[in-house]
Amino acid sequence: MKHHLVETNSTNTWLMSTVREIRANRESVPDLYAVYADFQSAGRGADTNTWHSSRGLNLLTSICFDTGLAAADQFVFNLWFATTTRRFLAKYMPEVRIKWPNDIYVRDRKLAGDLTEHSVSGNRLDFTVAGIGINVNEERFPKEIPHPTSLFLETGQHFEVETLLDEYLGILREHRPLLTRNHESELRNEYLSHLYRRNEPHLYLVHGERITAIIRNIDRFGRLVLELPDGSREAFGFKEVGYCF
Repeated sequence: MKHHLVETNSTNTWLMSTVREIRANRESVPDLYAVYADFQSAGRGADTNTWHSSRGLNLLTSICFDTGLAAADQFVFNLWFATTTRRFLAKYMPEVRIKWPNDIYVRDRKLAGDLTEHSVSGNRLDFTVAGIGINVNEERFPKEIPHPTSLFLETGQHFEVETLLDEYLGILREHRPLLTRNHESELRNEYLSHLYRRNEPHLYLVHGERITAIIRNIDRFGRLVLELPDGSREAFGFKEVGYCF
């Protein structure tokens, strides 16, 4: 099931509010219930980041999941959502990679980003809303947007946004059975096999210093494991390490 909005502040904000309202009335929300918008006036990315998108040109959607996962296993969802999104975009751009923790890159340019929000009840995830912004037909980006690209810029083709959404939802449904704790190892291996910059020396901003380090792994909490110049390995959470370009 999907719901179309001409404009909203944020698809994630709209869907989180809508699901809570439905739940308050003791009604159920279908798994993979999606909302998509032509335009977001206050699109959000991870942390305090915003998301730029011209009206009607890109895929802006948020989807509700009833995962049944324990709160402690919420990174399993991140693994599943990132790998499934990468599989979808690889149909059009085989070289796409997952840039830790929640972006999709083509070479050194950002094609898509997601924002996942969990509603926790006790030690379980009550429900999860995952938003995704995919640059589809965008031809020009504001100068302040770092390293952007789009399907159009990469392929020279324009795409029908709603058709892409239907294909994307189809792949999410197809791979929905993998969204369990039992498939964590399989999901982790797939995530790592397509992880941007893995096993390559690059510059990173670590503890306020630019150093050459190598991405080696992610730990069970989703932290990025870097091999530092002295050969030691250290795990970093979101915003504790920065990519240098």
